[in-house]
Amino acid sequence: MGAHGYPFESGDPYQDIAHLYDHEHDAVTADIELYQELAMLAGNDVLDLGCGTGRVMAPLLGAGLQVTGIDASESMLSIAKQKFDEHDVRGNLYAADISQLWFEREFDLIICGLDSFGHLLLGRDQESCLLGAHRALRKPGLFALDVLNATPDILAARDGAVALLANFSIDSGQEVKHFVSWRVDYDHQQIAVDHFYDAVNQEGAIRRWESGYQLRYFSRYELEHLLGRAGFTILNVYGDYYRTEYSANADRLLILSTRESP
Repeated sequence: MGAHGYPFESGDPYQDIAHLYDHEHDAVTADIELYQELAMLAGNDVLDLGCGTGRVMAPLLGAGLQVTGIDASESMLSIAKQKFDEHDVRGNLYAADISQLWFEREFDLIICGLDSFGHLLLGRDQESCLLGAHRALRKPGLFALDVLNATPDILAARDGAVALLANFSIDSGQEVKHFVSWRVDYDHQQIAVDHFYDAVNQEGAIRRWESGYQLRYFSRYELEHLLGRAGFTILNVYGDYYRTEYSANADRLLILSTRESP
């Protein structure tokens, strides 16, 4: 579950669950390590599209990089600000829609990670986001786009099912179980995702937090086509954060592209 970078039509779906996000995702570090390596190649000025709670931003800032983050969720950005204060780092945060990038300056590395791009359901918004990223990318900078690799087997297995996604503890010491339900719309390549977080207290009472949204899924060559139309040149396609060559059964679809110098 990634952060959001699009305008919410029915309120912020993270409002009730933002406080749980880092408890669940703190152990996810492989993508952060990859982005640190890419920054060593591209340069120190980074733009994070759909930055959420600053899960990626904070360690990049701690490593001495200059990082700007955009997200549409005020509740997630509020946590990012608190996190930066706690870690004594300073990054630029904007509450904005990633399909409407306005930057006149350029960045060495742009990240759109952990399914943030999938929250752009409409083709015009996807195209606008990529065109904006292309304008904001310094030549010959790097653009990393990371989405779910929605294989037919995964879609079929998860469609209509409720899966236990994670177990984790929160500050109160309570154990939380995170359940996820998918309803797949194959005609429009969208997934209706519902999240349920259940915590049981010492008296046996269950506290539940819920959230839901639509997620667009993509094929490899669909994304490559969109990137090419926006002016990007594809460098590599990976199936995970360890730069394993992409295969049809990979967990992730991670495309690394560039804006070449003329």
